[in-house]
Amino acid sequence: MKLDRRGLLTWDWPLAGLLLLALLLDGAAASEVGHEDQRWELPGFLAVCALALLASRWPVVAGVGVAAVLLVWSVVLRLADVTVPSAAGGLGAAEVVAVLAVIVALVRRSSRSTATGLVGLLLLSCPVVGGIRPEHPSAPQDLGWSVILPAVAILAGWYLRVRDARNARELRAVMVAAQLRERVALARELHDVVAHHIGGMVVQAQAAQAVAVPDPGAPARVLPVIERAGADALSAMQRMVAMLQEVGGEPASPTTDLLADLRAATVTPGDATPVRLAVELAEPVPAAVATTVLRLVQESVTNARRYAVDAREITATVRVGDGAVRVQVRDDGRHTDRPRRSGGGGYGLVGMRERVQLLGGRFEAGRVPGAGWQVLADVPLRGE
Repeated sequence: MKLDRRGLLTWDWPLAGLLLLALLLDGAAASEVGHEDQRWELPGFLAVCALALLASRWPVVAGVGVAAVLLVWSVVLRLADVTVPSAAGGLGAAEVVAVLAVIVALVRRSSRSTATGLVGLLLLSCPVVGGIRPEHPSAPQDLGWSVILPAVAILAGWYLRVRDARNARELRAVMVAAQLRERVALARELHDVVAHHIGGMVVQAQAAQAVAVPDPGAPARVLPVIERAGADALSAMQRMVAMLQEVGGEPASPTTDLLADLRAATVTPGDATPVRLAVELAEPVPAAVATTVLRLVQESVTNARRYAVDAREITATVRVGDGAVRVQVRDDGRHTDRPRRSGGGGYGLVGMRERVQLLGGRFEAGRVPGAGWQVLADVPLRGE
């Protein structure tokens, strides 16, 4: 299991600071009473602190580990006849903070049965530890430790558990809504793409019927055209249906002028942020891929105009080469979570990523060094 270092820095630094403060308090307490055997305290304190920092990712391991370290090190202290300045219940301040942090993580992350068992184990091990260790003359009463502090830790863990569940439900609802909007749009395009080919087939068939009597060879000349149109329609339909069902398909033939569509999509209306468009189409682009490229540019430009503050220019680059289309849309503004403009859009990053991945491509979006936001996608021209 890989350790999430970014998660440690983002979420666990307050706990690390609190544990460090508790260690300093333990050291000050030992110095105040003239305690000279701090070398016996430090290994156990550091072990439980390290386990507490890992509890957000591995709560079960941390719970079992803290209980084991407390018990084993208490036996060592007893055999060495070393007393530890107690903050509560015979435990040092660092040990108290570590146990409380592990209880919060267990209630938040583990199943109810696992959390109940391990929290009970920790709470039962603490009085046992206090009974094993040599009693310190300045040890305080343990009512707050045995009742109030564990109750606060359990309630805090339960609150975080409920909040995490609510956030997960909201995220799923947002993703489902985005996917639904994307599929409705794809369904419309399914109608448009297939209707284009079928309409051509109908026109060709009608023309062949009209000239069949004066020109008996006309049907033979028209049939290959109808066949190609039917194959294109079937290929386009398979690709579009594959997108709706999240399965692969065959690439569709082009149906529109991609260059003209891109120019129309990047026209600057009124006082909107201008777009600098660069297009290099060295190879023909299939219709389904062209549609995805167009939607990527449209949505990225719309997002930049809505969310980029003080942007002077948006750069949109579309290049074809090495069997793929590379789309790069970048602005030089400062992005915020609130849109500067209303309207437009509707696909979002979820929809764009889904479109690209369904075609077997790669999609990236995020901030760029300095200022601005970039959308980068590589879309294969043909399915693998």
